Amino acid sequence: MKRIIDFFMHNWFDVIVVLLCFLVLLYPALPTFFVLANGYIATLVLWFVLVKPKIGEKPFNLHKSYTILLYFIVIVGSFLSRLLVKQFGFYSSPLFIPVTLIALFYNKEVTLMTSVFLAVLFSTALTFNGLGFVLMLTICVINAVLSSQIEKRMQVARSAFFTALVSIFFYLLHAKIQGVRPDLLQIVTAFFLPLISSVVCIGLLPFIEYASMIYSNIDLIELGNLNNPLLKTLSLKAPGTYYHSSMVANLAEAAAQRIGANAVLARMAAYFHDIGKSKRPYFYTENIFEKNPHDELSPKLSHLIIQDHVKSGLEIARKNRLPLLIQDVIPQHHGTRVQRYFYHKSKELGENLSEDEFRYVGPKPQFKEAGIIMLADAVEAAARSLKNPTAGRVQAMVEEIVSGIYNERELDESGLTLKDLEAIAEEFTKVLLNMFKMRIEYPKEEIKKVINLAQNFDNEQIKKSD
Repeated sequence: MKRIIDFFMHNWFDVIVVLLCFLVLLYPALPTFFVLANGYIATLVLWFVLVKPKIGEKPFNLHKSYTILLYFIVIVGSFLSRLLVKQFGFYSSPLFIPVTLIALFYNKEVTLMTSVFLAVLFSTALTFNGLGFVLMLTICVINAVLSSQIEKRMQVARSAFFTALVSIFFYLLHAKIQGVRPDLLQIVTAFFLPLISSVVCIGLLPFIEYASMIYSNIDLIELGNLNNPLLKTLSLKAPGTYYHSSMVANLAEAAAQRIGANAVLARMAAYFHDIGKSKRPYFYTENIFEKNPHDELSPKLSHLIIQDHVKSGLEIARKNRLPLLIQDVIPQHHGTRVQRYFYHKSKELGENLSEDEFRYVGPKPQFKEAGIIMLADAVEAAARSLKNPTAGRVQAMVEEIVSGIYNERELDESGLTLKDLEAIAEEFTKVLLNMFKMRIEYPKEEIKKVINLAQNFDNEQIKKSD
């Protein structure tokens, strides 16, 4: 009994959310207490079996915003869906808006589980017949699958179009079963309401993203636009870091695609992972072109200066309301690793300092994309110093770095498996080999220099004028 009480005390908000959804759908025609209790308990159990475990997985459990946003979409979506059913009937695809919004902000597993829950909740609360339940479930599942990993607004419209076709099909099937003549107005309504709902979803995106700092793939791609003020500043103040971030983005995106992670998030997070280096760009290797300022500093001070780019990056990211997961990547791509260069330099100078004095504060990568960027960051940095890169040397270098970071236990909390790491190492090797490919050397031809041509032209003009 104590376990049950503790469970409900720990999950009291979920209990209230499901109850609110149930009451919103039933109002104003509330059934008897017995019917209400049975329906509510059934849907509550379904919530804890299907939805709660999925939203409790990484990266969604890293921020309360993900849970609160899901609650908000489910409650408000239930209310809007109830209005649509009351006004246009259940062939109006009432659950299109909540399911699409969930698909845009979460992964396919969360969307599918929540879709099944909403279909059952809706059918139970509004006492749909078997055909009505099948319609709700089919529309929700199709919408969940088509709307997952969407990267363009037109894909939302495509999902709405297929949803509309399914609604019309079920309406015609229902009319045939009942032996009645199809109503043209009902068909038009079933077709156009999902399309109108898709416009509503796209219109709501900017407001939800700004308030929650949770971004859909659509707006993540827009965030990576080269005209973004943060990226422009980085390219002007720290061009070496900007180039490094672009290379890391290529590696991270390819690896994420290979293992089924969010490739869009991996690329965009890679663009911003070193954004803090724009504050003091001349202290970082990729931006040093003349004298190295660290030659005149103690190793410990150099470590503190280098480490400061994480703190500065987080400040910039929060000030500009970058997505929560991109903010997470900024400290996590270094994890709790040791700055070996400055640590060994300290040992050479005879300083009695431990490795912990040169360790990043962390935390370790907490989700797959963060772990991928940690690996890509280290691999890209090592690749720049690789001389005479052959396929064998590149592969050995990649495997050494991936194995080294794994043995440091930096990836223990990222969710990356050994199988994932093997695939990531293979993908990194492919991308680097493509980058290192030498262009065909064309035969040289004698080309007159532009400056000489201009001088000759000026001399001829002077002679003519004389």
